[in-house]
Amino acid sequence: MSDPLSLSGPRGANETPAEYSLRGQYLLRQGSFDEASTILQEVVELLPDDRKAHLSLSALLTRQRRSEAGRNVFRKYIERLPLGIAPENHTDADPLVLVIRGLDKTQPTIGRRSNGEYKPKLRGGHFTIQYLLSRDAVPRQTFTIPGDLGVNSAALPRFDVMLNTIAEPDIEGASLHSLQRHLAENPNTPIINKPENVWQTARDRNFERLSGLGDFTFPRTVRFAVNNGGPAEFANQLAKHNMETPLILRRVGTQTGRTTQLITSGHDLMDYAKIPLSGEFYAIDYRMILWRGEYFRKLRLFCIDGEFFPVVCHLDKVWNVHGGNRKDLMRGNEDLMAQEKSFLANWKDFVGQGNADLLYKIAEATDLEFFGIDFTIDNEGKIFIYELNPSMRHSFDHAKTFTYKMPYDLATSTAFEKMVLTRVNAVHKKREA
Repeated sequence: MSDPLSLSGPRGANETPAEYSLRGQYLLRQGSFDEASTILQEVVELLPDDRKAHLSLSALLTRQRRSEAGRNVFRKYIERLPLGIAPENHTDADPLVLVIRGLDKTQPTIGRRSNGEYKPKLRGGHFTIQYLLSRDAVPRQTFTIPGDLGVNSAALPRFDVMLNTIAEPDIEGASLHSLQRHLAENPNTPIINKPENVWQTARDRNFERLSGLGDFTFPRTVRFAVNNGGPAEFANQLAKHNMETPLILRRVGTQTGRTTQLITSGHDLMDYAKIPLSGEFYAIDYRMILWRGEYFRKLRLFCIDGEFFPVVCHLDKVWNVHGGNRKDLMRGNEDLMAQEKSFLANWKDFVGQGNADLLYKIAEATDLEFFGIDFTIDNEGKIFIYELNPSMRHSFDHAKTFTYKMPYDLATSTAFEKMVLTRVNAVHKKREA
């Protein structure tokens, strides 16, 4: 196509609604957001069943700082049409995985592809199956639950297994409860990741349920709310819960280190709340745990169907260890990469058999078919858990640079796909009998 701006303007006399929608989508991809928004505002009226147009408009409105309006556009669409597009040439006799999503506080937003084009997407609340389950493995269809409005059972297709990808109870708690109510009414429904068990992986509930389970540490975590609160209100809340510095503050419902800050003094608290804040926050006890007295370390395991799969041993010089900065220090450092290789090759020997046994005990108590756990080994040789939930993203992004990771990332994907296929095939055989 030509210059995107030359494609803005009203619908042409001979332009079909579908063509008009495609024009709006193209303008969005090229970054002409205002022009795309103008067109898509009309498209959603002309084509009330155009899912992509509704999601795109929602994302564009969010980008214009009209978050509530943006979420409502797509939510109203989902309330009418919760079921996504069926696999091509699929019949009721074929196997089907029903992928469950929620739309309560999940945010429509604009992302960017590797080729530089923009795209609409939904951010937060779920784990992605893009690298866990290939499209060729088994046909799948998405069903979205609109928060507390419940599951529209009449809209459900015939399926073999539900795959619940809702992963963050702080974002999609209402959707989890809706799914739980549906399952209570349909107790024989095969499902991966029961909603009530996902609910228990919120940070404060993790602390409550895991404390006392064994000789490891999940840091004390409390949740509190503020309304237009400055440093004094935050200090009052921390004192009320007997939380002392150093501690970590983070906004409830965020991942990947966003809205997170280490608080070591009143000055840090002044900086965190210098602009009054509203909402729910976590306060988390902080311990500085250094490997060789120099490096912060994060180990990650995925638990799939009761077995652990190692994917990360990230060493960093900053306390908030996350994947985005691993290239800065680890790339080219043979000593640090040797640590990761050792963990990946035999994680049980790396952490010690006693700690491995404890991790299996934690997995049994968590009772999910899929989740991730981020942790380290403290100076006493014991497990210190940073985070445990299903919301951790699995991809091959870092294996492109650290190629020794690829076999282990592939093993994670293979195990997840095998788990899903095993359940689908078992149910499907019973259905055909």
